[in-house]
Amino acid sequence: MSEFKARTVYATAGKYEEVTKDNIEKDNLLYYTPFFDIDTKIDKWEYAVKAAEVIVSQLEKEGVEKSIYLLWSGEGIHVRINENSIPKDYYPLTAAHAIVQYIIEKSRNDLQKLSESSGGVLKVDELIDSKRIFTAPLSFHRELNYVAVCFSPDKLSKFSLDWANPQNFIHEEGIYERYEENETEDLLTKAIQSYKPSHEGVKPRKRKVTKTRENTGESMNEAKIGRFQVMGIVQAARYYVLYGNMDKAKSFGLNRAIFYAWAKYYGKGYAPKYSKTTVPSEFRKDRVLANVAGEQVYQDTEKGYYIIGDKMQTPEDYDREIKDKIEPIISYDKAWDATIKYVSSFPKEVLENQREFFEKVYLPIRDKFIEKVINRKSGLDAFFSS
Repeated sequence: MSEFKARTVYATAGKYEEVTKDNIEKDNLLYYTPFFDIDTKIDKWEYAVKAAEVIVSQLEKEGVEKSIYLLWSGEGIHVRINENSIPKDYYPLTAAHAIVQYIIEKSRNDLQKLSESSGGVLKVDELIDSKRIFTAPLSFHRELNYVAVCFSPDKLSKFSLDWANPQNFIHEEGIYERYEENETEDLLTKAIQSYKPSHEGVKPRKRKVTKTRENTGESMNEAKIGRFQVMGIVQAARYYVLYGNMDKAKSFGLNRAIFYAWAKYYGKGYAPKYSKTTVPSEFRKDRVLANVAGEQVYQDTEKGYYIIGDKMQTPEDYDREIKDKIEPIISYDKAWDATIKYVSSFPKEVLENQREFFEKVYLPIRDKFIEKVINRKSGLDAFFSS
């Protein structure tokens, strides 16, 4: 170490059959370690311990106990789950992210209170991505004179900074190798139903300031609406143009946005795995498999809204995930009207064909929604600008 003047050693959160440039660039992961990143300041390290207790408690409620270990990272704690506890029939990155996201959401209220009582110092992040690296056990912190030590959850209440003293550290060697195979299976079955490919975490609340062109100086062409929201509003408009029911259009729009996000993260050939207590959708009486605009989608038999896994997508869900995310950039009503006009410009046979809709309607605008939909010229304007 001294030869290279190195201080901190990092390891990849993902494991590969072989560490090659091709495997890394293509995200050819065999395993991925789910971890909760708890950050604080050294003078308020106790808050990291309290946050870790909240997360560990929630994991234990979900049936995950034997595969958990903790690592003091120098100025916070990682709660990690051994990657071998994840069923092999899930894509490792998605499985890890779904678990972390689900547990944080279940613990959000308690974690938010801790963050606020810490004076906004405590943060809990979901830093799950394919290129993620984290501190290796027994490595020094990059700045502070503390060692990254590992210990089991049952010792969490006894932890103190003395454990990380490089002159006399306390470290449970091999605790990170302890696991129970498929221990996360039931948790993952639930987590995957509400999974969203986004990163939120828990941070101190700030006074909300709505970003607009007026207070940011950003032109509407420079602002960008995320692909998830673009897919949601375009699919909702597609449904509305074809069938005319606003509430069901919102449900369908969010449902398809989630579906295509899942398809991207899972890859081809993914089939949801059911726990022993879950009845597969095709055998349930509360839903039917409907053909909507050329797409197969489960529909609630009572309310008529659409379903993925065990979660129904409601108009309120759409407003929260699509409308409210568009509104700070541009008036949603303006975006909706423009999207209806855009979608209506395509023949009905395109709107009723899954592949053609994706390739001809969605793909050309997914990264240029404002330019090609909001600012889209038509009629004489289009003629004179051509």
